[in-house]
Amino acid sequence: MEKQRILWMDIAKALGILIVLIVHSGISLGPVTLFGGMFYMPVFFVLAGMTFTWRKEETFGSFVKKKIRRLLVPYFGYNLFLFLFFFVKDSLLVGRVSPEAFFPLFGILYSRNCLFGMESADNIYFMQILNAPTWFLTGLFVSLIIFWILMRAAKGELRKLFVINSGVLLLAVLLHYFCPILLPWSVDCALYAVSFLTIGKAIAEYGFVEKASKKPLVLLLLIGAFAGLSLVNGSVNMSVADYGHSMVLYLIVGGLGSFLCLELSFLLETYTHYLSAGLAWLGRHTMPVLCLHLFVYSIIGLLLF
Repeated sequence: MEKQRILWMDIAKALGILIVLIVHSGISLGPVTLFGGMFYMPVFFVLAGMTFTWRKEETFGSFVKKKIRRLLVPYFGYNLFLFLFFFVKDSLLVGRVSPEAFFPLFGILYSRNCLFGMESADNIYFMQILNAPTWFLTGLFVSLIIFWILMRAAKGELRKLFVINSGVLLLAVLLHYFCPILLPWSVDCALYAVSFLTIGKAIAEYGFVEKASKKPLVLLLLIGAFAGLSLVNGSVNMSVADYGHSMVLYLIVGGLGSFLCLELSFLLETYTHYLSAGLAWLGRHTMPVLCLHLFVYSIIGLLLF
């Protein structure tokens, strides 16, 4: 049975993808870009945690197959389209097919933008065919697999989940500081992102979004905390394991920002009609936007310039 969609969750996805589009366009919109950049990736993990359903009778294999269809099939489909487009354009049509022309295939398999952190002078960049944003699909796949295992270990109990997740978070921190490379399929980032999934599960289970909507003072305090901690932690980029000054602080910042995004989405559904309907439509189609927006930007750039 297909889950009934919740409008404000689709709106939250739309707000997240709109921030992605703004950031990747290179346009600076001041506070929107600064503070939006703090949660535009975490909010998708939080939402995945909110909609995650653990069923005692569901087998691990059944869960994995479901996520392969939902995440990996689109991942390889969009990436193969991009590879074939640029292979034809840059190699076949000019009659110059070299071994380097097939390197993007390795990037698709590795599914990481680069081998080292962005500050490395000798970096190797894998995702060179405008497919860098698609790292999220494999990263989410890995994080959901880990999360399923944690939920099974916790027997679906939230308190046990938080205790077990603390060990996973510690492992993510150790990998970040002691592993010299960015792991394939964002394994290191996925271990960290499991904490956002856990936060999302707690938000859904306790109905925090609905409850906080009736407490404007609490929301003002959360906004102030989010803004202040964001400035303290600095800019982030989860795709290349850049979490600002502190991984733990960014967990708080990303969680707060995601929650406020959810709260805004809930209020938009409550007090607007056409705007919320349009955003919800976009929220239901975030995957093609995520996977192809850089390609579309490139086409627009060629047409305009």
